[in-house]
Amino acid sequence: MRGRYLVSVPLAERPAAPVGQATDCIRELITSVEHPRVRVLTGRALRRIAAHGGAILGVMFDRGEKRPTDELLDYDWTSIARTHGRLLLERYWGSYVAIVVTPRGVAIVRAPFGDLGCCFKVSGDTLYLASDMPLLLAACGSRRTIAVDRVARHIAWPDWRFGETCLDGIDELRGGERLTIMAGVISRDPLWSPWNFIGPEREIGDNAEAACSLRETIDLTVAARAAICRRPLALLSGGLDSSVVASSLRSAGADLTCLNFVAADAASDETGYASCVAAALDCDLRIERLTSRYIDVQKSGAAHLPYPVHRCFTQAQDAIAQTVAGELGADAVFDGGGGDNVFFASRSVAIVADCLLRGGFGRKFRSAVRSLGDLADVGLPRLTAMAVHRAWWRTAAPRLRANDGFLNRAWRAEVRNWPPHDWFQPPIKALPGRAAHVALLTPAQNMVEAVNAGAPYEAISPLASQPVIEAALRVASWLWIAPGHDRACVRAAFRDRLPSLILDRRSKGTPSTFVAQIFESHRKTIREMLLGGWLAENRLVDNAALAQALAGDAPLRDLGFAALMTLLDVEAWARAQS
Repeated sequence: MRGRYLVSVPLAERPAAPVGQATDCIRELITSVEHPRVRVLTGRALRRIAAHGGAILGVMFDRGEKRPTDELLDYDWTSIARTHGRLLLERYWGSYVAIVVTPRGVAIVRAPFGDLGCCFKVSGDTLYLASDMPLLLAACGSRRTIAVDRVARHIAWPDWRFGETCLDGIDELRGGERLTIMAGVISRDPLWSPWNFIGPEREIGDNAEAACSLRETIDLTVAARAAICRRPLALLSGGLDSSVVASSLRSAGADLTCLNFVAADAASDETGYASCVAAALDCDLRIERLTSRYIDVQKSGAAHLPYPVHRCFTQAQDAIAQTVAGELGADAVFDGGGGDNVFFASRSVAIVADCLLRGGFGRKFRSAVRSLGDLADVGLPRLTAMAVHRAWWRTAAPRLRANDGFLNRAWRAEVRNWPPHDWFQPPIKALPGRAAHVALLTPAQNMVEAVNAGAPYEAISPLASQPVIEAALRVASWLWIAPGHDRACVRAAFRDRLPSLILDRRSKGTPSTFVAQIFESHRKTIREMLLGGWLAENRLVDNAALAQALAGDAPLRDLGFAALMTLLDVEAWARAQS
């Protein structure tokens, strides 16, 4: 179980206030830090390093180490305080929230891509921060109030996280950000950015060097996260990313069991691939069937979170994984989540545009064009023309497409005027392929940071962690493609550890059919929820367009139901807030 914490910081000139109501969840916490400027309560399961009035909450690793850091020297604390926490992001990584007391105030730092939550709210003259919403609301004695405009933004950009949540007055410290409290004034600034790792001076353009660096980083990162687990369970889809994680877990000496999900249709059956990996790694494989009996479309898996991020179909995966983990005594579930994003699984012409801008029409460009042409099944003359246009006639910023098809007209106009996520705004002279890679990291950030602090096991996505992401960002964009393959660099990195059946496959399993089955079997309930629920009452959706999309009972013929399922997730979450 992930640890919990509650922090209070006074905004007036007085000692840190006690927390609000003495609820059961607060009574379970113990005082870890008592300081005039800050008070920290933690659960007994939470790892922590406390000294000099501050604390590191969660798990933190020194760069290059496989065991978590358990203590810091006085010199280290002094250096961290002198930089107001910035040094943490340069020297360490992990899943932590740091409370740093400085001579002038208090700084709160959340690890980049850290899966220990940090939401906060000002109540009276005190700032409260907590690992999860139940603790925060109990401390403040507050109720949940939905911010309609932020829900509209979430519908339009469901993979983006912002500092403001979908609940009024509740904010979230994003990974890599710092919250500073000085003289009662709260300020927020980003300490970590993917743009810091894409400059030509840090770029790796050699295939062998890039593959070696990536493999070493993945192995070290997975081993470090596994070091504090009694026994891991690996979700093994049979795809490349989950196979890489399983391989690194096995290399780290983990007593590993893998779990594969299969739905009722043949298209989702990846058991052949998963069995091949399990046999190559000499580990046990459990195969469990996904069925709609696990699904309650009126229930939100994100009800406890300040935004509707969990998708309905994952209820089945979560329930099965929890059961299997309990049977095996596993205390952590590893997955390959975020791998497509981190390893730049893209067929964008921006990749070959990078070659053009970096080296002209030379051998590197011709090789990249052939690779992308084979991968995307596009002729070389057309692809060359597209690359020229992308390189010199467009900005480096990727184009944004809002998921606003079912929003009403007023909200569609509103959300399109809102500024994009910071990572979609490349600096001057950024290459378009590098900008496309950075943009792909936003869904990975969303996935890894939206966590359930009260789950009976830790869900760990090690590929979406700071060291792996920084290593991947250093790889030149054209090294991610090869004839017929995306994610080419990571395929090369694990060429001698995974079967060729996995490394050379071109297909990729998806949950689309299972989601379609959920939609079909619950169509009546979904129709009632979306046409007569919170979204409709608050005039967020185009009721006429929704009614047309939900009319009749004809079988689905395309993936248009995906946008409807996103709305369903939002509707279920909104109802759970009352």
